[in-house]
Amino acid sequence: MKKILCLVFITTFIYANNIETNKESIGKKTIDKQQGFNITLDWLEQKPKTITKDFYILQYLKQDITPDEASKALSMVKYVSNQIFYAFAKKFNHDETTAVVQCMQASAKELINTYDDCIKAGLSLYKATKLSQVELNEAILKVKDKYPTFANKLKILASSIPFTKTISTSIDNFYDIYLKTGSQFKMDFLNYKLPKSTLNKIKKDKRVETLIKYSITNPQLDLLSKSFLGIDDTNFKSLTSFFLALNEINNENLKQALIYLSNSYKKAYNDYGKNRAIFWKYLITYDKKFLEELSSSNNLDIYSLYAKELLNKKLHNIVYDISLKQNEAISTFNTNDPFSWVDLIINSKNINKEKLKEYKTIFSKEETKPYLVYILNKYYKYTKHYFITPYKNYLNEYSIERKALIYAIARQESGFVPASISTAFAQGVMQIMPFLSKHIAKKLDEPYNIYKLFDAKTNLKYANYHLDNLEKNLDNPLFIAYSYNGGYGYFKYQKKLGLFTKNNDFEPFMSMELISYDETREYGKKVLANYYIYKNHLDNKNEFKLSSIFENLIESDQN
Repeated sequence: MKKILCLVFITTFIYANNIETNKESIGKKTIDKQQGFNITLDWLEQKPKTITKDFYILQYLKQDITPDEASKALSMVKYVSNQIFYAFAKKFNHDETTAVVQCMQASAKELINTYDDCIKAGLSLYKATKLSQVELNEAILKVKDKYPTFANKLKILASSIPFTKTISTSIDNFYDIYLKTGSQFKMDFLNYKLPKSTLNKIKKDKRVETLIKYSITNPQLDLLSKSFLGIDDTNFKSLTSFFLALNEINNENLKQALIYLSNSYKKAYNDYGKNRAIFWKYLITYDKKFLEELSSSNNLDIYSLYAKELLNKKLHNIVYDISLKQNEAISTFNTNDPFSWVDLIINSKNINKEKLKEYKTIFSKEETKPYLVYILNKYYKYTKHYFITPYKNYLNEYSIERKALIYAIARQESGFVPASISTAFAQGVMQIMPFLSKHIAKKLDEPYNIYKLFDAKTNLKYANYHLDNLEKNLDNPLFIAYSYNGGYGYFKYQKKLGLFTKNNDFEPFMSMELISYDETREYGKKVLANYYIYKNHLDNKNEFKLSSIFENLIESDQN
């Protein structure tokens, strides 16, 4: 089984290094057919090796192709994700490859009835925590001869007191147990203060910063997080120092928290990180000098925006619309073509005045504004803040609140680019995942076509449907943003852990900083900042305040 996996990836490497790529885009005529669009190997071979190409390779693997064609397609992939590998295995039609996939997809209970290679391939430590002690011992017996290191990790999980075994094992095993098991297992069996001898053993390893984040962002790991009170943060990143400050605040050590915040500020590589540290210094001290400093920041984030609001300072350097160069020539740029977008990213690394003029000629239509904003951002080195409002004709029927929310999310998700594809293969203006768009199409009783999600009108319609469902359970833009990014189930779990449920001097800001997924935590704050700006722009007669959101975040859990 290990041999077949090696063969698959070696084949990928060999093919990948023999591909000649060019940057021709999909022809407009081809992509506009959409329903009849059929991908070929020849077409794929002409495309640059990117996430976008991976997306189309996945669609190709779902077509009626031969095992040899599937193998050639796999060789062109930039990143072989499980999703792509599973699709490949179905077409490759090879017994051992199919067996690998079956092992990877099997449940923990199914795996213990298989053999050593299959258990090793499919039984992650997270899955293993779902097994009983008896079942774990069965798995250990099967893998101990061929995979003794893996067996030792399973023995720790199967022990009566996993914590004592974990702190006495090797550093690698320690971190695998703490970082690769689920939250529930950590809460049930690992929520203890680490002995000094263990802390001294593990703190020089880079993984300690991940452990610090995991422990502090889970309110239920209160004892584990106490292990890091007062720890030397000299060699830690800015964000880790910030989390250590939050940990001290939660343990009422405000002087030490201020020290960590100062360290976080000094190590921050951008204005956002600096503003975050300044804001929390203000929350601890209520010293208005920190508010003044924040309010003068050119970076627009919830920290600086809230400071400006509290000090009644107006926003500046925001551009709500851009003028388009009148051009009688018909632009050949296809806004719905992901490879045109890829080409633009590749070819626009250095923008001078001459190039800017060229791009202004190319992007001269209303539908190309998002692409022009991308170029302008690069030219002005992100010193201007563009809050454009495209696709107005598709949003006429929506309320101001919904328009502001859609614009806030779209600006963060894609910069309004309809042809964008994320690393997870989310698509279009609102970055909708294929599984979700397929579900929505079924609910709307529409024929499903994955390529239609690159059409802004369809993408916005599907996103609006999804937002309707989220708003049935959520009543503010921040919670909707968390759920849009991380999923409603994830957000509910965060509240179950205790976030946004307690009212104290540092809420709701503490809960906003303790969202466990880095991406979702920062996404929520950025979407809320966008929403604040768009809401006030679209409804300038009724001032909308961040304070009105912050005051209700905790109360909303009690409704």
